[in-house]
Amino acid sequence: MEQKDEGYFAYYAKIDKVYRKLCALEVAEYCFTPNEIVVLMFLANNPGYDSASDIAHFRNISKGLVAKSVETLCERGYLKDRRLIHLSLTEKSHDIVTRLRKCRQEFAGKLYDGVPREDMEAMARTTKVINQNLDDILKGMK
Repeated sequence: MEQKDEGYFAYYAKIDKVYRKLCALEVAEYCFTPNEIVVLMFLANNPGYDSASDIAHFRNISKGLVAKSVETLCERGYLKDRRLIHLSLTEKSHDIVTRLRKCRQEFAGKLYDGVPREDMEAMARTTKVINQNLDDILKGMK
């Protein structure tokens, strides 16, 4: 593997680290774990994917960790578990989700500041191809 490839992996990990830190700071007074924030935002941003299995699969988090986060969020009143499978956000979580979405938008604005539109379009095309390649790799691993 070339050194630049390792640099890309580190770059993506750094983006995720900074984004998670900003989200945690945005809602620090609620004392959420990083995975609880992931669960809230996944459910808010992915209608139709509303089970703990969906979260574990698409966010690559262990089912046990997702289950613990879901349990805590239900106990605290931020989620409700419909029929023990389907999860939904409660009214109590709406302000938090709004703040986290705003945080994500501000982060993206700062992250892409100064990047020309044509570069953003090229990155979107490249990311789509990489995502398809990842899906193909995962299919081959099953």
